Amino acid sequence: MTTLQISEKQAALRDKLKSLMEKKSLKPAEIARISGRSEGTISELLRDKKTFSDKLLNVIYDSLRDYMGEDDLVSTRQFNKMWNIAASGKKMSDMRLVVGNTGVGKSVVFRKFAEENESCYYVKVDRKEMTWNRFLYEVATEMGAKLDRKRLRFSTSYLMDKIIAIVEEKVDSNPMLIIDESEVARNSFFKDIKNLRTATEGLLSIVIVGITEVMTRIGKISGLECRAYETTGGFNYKWYPTRENSNIYTTFARRISVFRIDNISTEDISAFCAEKGIKNNKVIALAAARWWNYEEADKAIKRAERMGVDLSEITTEEFELL
Repeated sequence: MTTLQISEKQAALRDKLKSLMEKKSLKPAEIARISGRSEGTISELLRDKKTFSDKLLNVIYDSLRDYMGEDDLVSTRQFNKMWNIAASGKKMSDMRLVVGNTGVGKSVVFRKFAEENESCYYVKVDRKEMTWNRFLYEVATEMGAKLDRKRLRFSTSYLMDKIIAIVEEKVDSNPMLIIDESEVARNSFFKDIKNLRTATEGLLSIVIVGITEVMTRIGKISGLECRAYETTGGFNYKWYPTRENSNIYTTFARRISVFRIDNISTEDISAFCAEKGIKNNKVIALAAARWWNYEEADKAIKRAERMGVDLSEITTEEFELL
């Protein structure tokens, strides 16, 4: 029987997928959903049943980067602020809300922080249909809880008990839970977060990450409004009541520290280019005019690398092709 010869790139992606599936307790069907490929394609990739083009392998890999935590971080102004927010929050075991517009690097930074720090768990709300029970299952799995895979469903109270037990076990290492892309979640999700916070207060740091509208949604649920006020170090944010009577979520929300990440400036993109080794001032000027977020810039850099472009020698003509 003839053995199918696959490329080193395909073998490397296959191994990464298997490692990811084991670490996150994912099934091929879930990998297919996340990557946007068919379950048959993922199955063939995992079992070496077919050779794949480099282009398709790149697409699959890019769609799964969020789950693999292999991003090459650039030390930008926004990156440094978010990293410090995460580091101080982990020490204080408090609850924080970090908001910012799309593309400022929130997911990249917080995912990397989770990868590099002990007892730090990263969960992404990847679909609006995610129930509270499913979310707790994802958290318990990420924390390494031993769950019977043969069972189709676990009760919410059972999953909560598992999470609390792990938090109590890891308390000396200041455990942290990062909840990313929270804007995808339904409003009921933020109400349920209150129960998790109450059960782990003082033991578990919780960081909710999302776009700016999350701040408004939490405010409406709790009868509060988050307003900015200027200090010597910039702008800080504080909750203020919007109605006379409070509700059961008001005190919970007022204890959430809010941090807003600045939008990307021309100077930020110039600094990003310098970090990536781009020296051509005309190219840097073009980049500063066209790239309005780090996600777009990062994708262009990856395209350049795949095209074999030397970033230190990149020309305006080559840049126009990215």
